Formats: sequence, C-alpha cells, structure tokens
Amino acid sequence: MLSWEDRIAEFWRDADDTDPVRMRIQIDQLLSAAECSDARALFERACLEDFLGEESAAVPLYEASLSYGLDIDRENQARIQLASSLRNVGRQDDALRVLEEFEFSTEYSSARDAFVALALWDKGDGAQALRNALHAAYPALGRYRRAIKAYAAELFDDRQP
Repeated sequence: MLSWEDRIAEFWRDADDTDPVRMRIQIDQLLSAAECSDARALFERACLEDFLGEESAAVPLYEASLSYGLDIDRENQARIQLASSLRNVGRQDDALRVLEEFEFSTEYSSARDAFVALALWDKGDGAQALRNALHAAYPALGRYRRAIKAYAAELFDDRQP
C-alpha cells in the first residue's frame, strides 16, 4: 500500500488541469484521509489552485499555510509559489517582499532570483530584472561565471532600451 506522501506525489504526477472538478475531489479525498498538518493541507490546496490557474484563490491558501508553519522545504516552495501567484494577480511589490524577506535554502535561491527578475520586469525595471536573471543563471554558467558576473555588474538602469 502506498504511503500518503507517495499518493500525493502520484496525484501531482498525473495532474490534469482539463478536469478541475475531478482534481478538487481527488485532493479533498487525499487530504481527508491523510494524517497531515493543517499547514500541509492548505499548502496542497494552494498548489492545486495555482496549478489550475486560480492564483487569486491560491494566494490566501499559501499565506495561511505559511502562518500555520510548514517544514523548511515546503516553506521555500510556498514562498516562491506565493510570490509567483502575487505577481500573476498584479501585486509585484508584494511578490518582491515575499521573495526578499526570507532566507531561501541554496536549492531555491536561483528560483527566487528568477522570480524576482520577473517581478522587476513587470514593474518596468528591466536592467535590475536582467541582473537578477543573470544571477539566477549563475550556477549553470560554468567557466563563464566570472565574465557574466562582471557584465551583470556593469548594467545600469539608464542603459535600458
């Protein structure tokens, strides 16, 4: 018999946004049968709303899950996903606040930088968005890290096209 964690992983592996009613029923069944915390249940519901493109419904669920207290890995995920949802509903300043007020684990720092870049771009700060995007790409740059870091440092807002 599969553990609850395995069943939730299977749910996300087979996720199909073309049938939101079925997905909501399935997540309700999974969460009602689970021995998971309220924070985790709220997080999974937020993820589902986010997945279904209902970011305005996901935002309060992410916020509630964070207030209840998630494990560190899910807290990192929830904060990035909350910021993404906030950005998608036009709340770029709130998205930036969520991303900048938390010390993300190394595993999530590139994702944080990428979402900061998107929010800055939406705010019209193209140069800073590019700096953040280059910083997010830094781990994958290999031998070009030093050069890209130097070029990113040279960018100024007045050089935007």
